Amino acid sequence: MKTWKSFVKRNIEWMILSAVLFFLHVLYLFLIGRTGDDLIYAGILDLCIITAAVCMAYIRYYRKVRYLKGILQQPFSGELKLPETEDLTEELLGQLAENANIERQLAVSAAARQQSEMKDYYAKWVHQIKTPIAGLQLLLQMERGEQENAESGERMTEEYHIKQLQNLTDMEEELFRIEEYVGMALQYQRLNSNSNDYILKQISLDTVIREVIHKYARIMIRRKIRLHYEKTNVSVISDEKWLAFVLEQLLSNAVKYTQGGELTIEVQEEPQQIWLKIRDTGIGIRSEDIPRVFEKGYTGFNGHEDKRSTGIGLYLCRDALQKLGHTIRIQSEIGEGTVVTVGFYKDTIDVRD
Repeated sequence: MKTWKSFVKRNIEWMILSAVLFFLHVLYLFLIGRTGDDLIYAGILDLCIITAAVCMAYIRYYRKVRYLKGILQQPFSGELKLPETEDLTEELLGQLAENANIERQLAVSAAARQQSEMKDYYAKWVHQIKTPIAGLQLLLQMERGEQENAESGERMTEEYHIKQLQNLTDMEEELFRIEEYVGMALQYQRLNSNSNDYILKQISLDTVIREVIHKYARIMIRRKIRLHYEKTNVSVISDEKWLAFVLEQLLSNAVKYTQGGELTIEVQEEPQQIWLKIRDTGIGIRSEDIPRVFEKGYTGFNGHEDKRSTGIGLYLCRDALQKLGHTIRIQSEIGEGTVVTVGFYKDTIDVRD
């Protein structure tokens, strides 16, 4: 019944036109003096023709509706096969449905790819986090053994105190690495979410730099890295939390691949831009690896040497900086060191709380 009502509503104009033509035909025959039998015969013939046309149109419409209902009841396979169109309106509706289907497939594909990348990252992250945890367990076992030896009556020597201090320092470094990896995982999740987590405002570049330096101070002292940095009064428009995360990643990489060298942080101001440069004297990056260091999961030669590397840090840095409207580039030579440059534009924006 619902299909019939829909059919009538769809073809009401043609039905009214057919009824009017039927009436005019009979009226015409009456006016020219045809007999009653002729009028009845003509009327029955017209009704048969109209009824046959309506039945054929309804059957075709009913089959199309039943086919579409069958498609709706079946699980979606990714390919949409619509019945043949009969007019321009149906053709346009079919194109809209096809475009919507394509957009849906692209969205599903993007979601699946993002989910796959997320799984790959967290699989790497789990293996990455195991290293400092295993290191902590080993250090605790060593500490427990030395403590038991000391309690068994052995004399507490200066060498024992040095070992104990060394173990505590190692524990602090492993805990620091765990904290670093957990922070990276949280930022990775936020960066891939749809929520807008950016708060742009005028911030002091010196404040952010000093906080990051303080965080890595112990690691740099232990690695005997000499730091060169002069106070700056430059301010930039950025998100303080995300900018601090980016600088932490860049400083972490510089410290990781520099042993007993120098690390320089400098700020250069130009009429249109502000440049923040982090320069180290570490092992450097091969020239063939530089174009790909910002790709997700790419570790390069240095990453293969360092099994803890996931190739996510620089990818997160570039993605976050692009969303903040900043730039980043890397210059490096093997054996000479690396220079990472972050660029800030001086364009003013409307900052609202």
